[in-house]
Amino acid sequence: MSLDLLKKELEYVSHKVYQKGYTQATGGNISVRIPGTDNVLIKRSGISLGEVSREDALIVNMEGEVVEGQGKPSKEIGFHLGIYKVRPDVNAVVHCHPNYAIGYACLGMELPLPTVTARKLLGHVPVTDVAPSGSKELAQHVTDVFTQYPDIKISLMKDHGVCSVGPTLEAAYNVVDLAEATAKQAFILSQLQANVAVTS
Repeated sequence: MSLDLLKKELEYVSHKVYQKGYTQATGGNISVRIPGTDNVLIKRSGISLGEVSREDALIVNMEGEVVEGQGKPSKEIGFHLGIYKVRPDVNAVVHCHPNYAIGYACLGMELPLPTVTARKLLGHVPVTDVAPSGSKELAQHVTDVFTQYPDIKISLMKDHGVCSVGPTLEAAYNVVDLAEATAKQAFILSQLQANVAVTS
């Protein structure tokens, strides 16, 4: 895929994440490897995913240095690059803040997988340790979980959000979409089970 098409896809997926309510204000960040290089595209810091344009996509090397574009990369660049370094199968990373998944993340719980679809397509969904946003500690925690579990597609981030990966941006987005639906289903199931327990 050409660089221009990658920028177009980053813009498109960024808007989808925002429109679905999976992040708020200027939170969340998305990146994708640039084929044939050691560089990635990532949105610049300080802009809402709902407003991202192709001009907001920075080219960054694996040391986090801006190769092309105006502005600073997202403050979470550390765990994006960390994942790319330990997971050569990953070509895209989506980090956002979907409400139901965050509920489980704040409890420090792995995501329950109540449906056959979730168990098949998501598999294990662990939760990282807590650390301040944009910190080296958070970058290390996220990198560690994707190293410890080399087959996972998504991790909850304690008190923070989620981080999903995939061979493409669309695939990484679809993982977030399914994970948030699964979190909502798990919550509904927990309420139904509680009601049954009370009335039985």
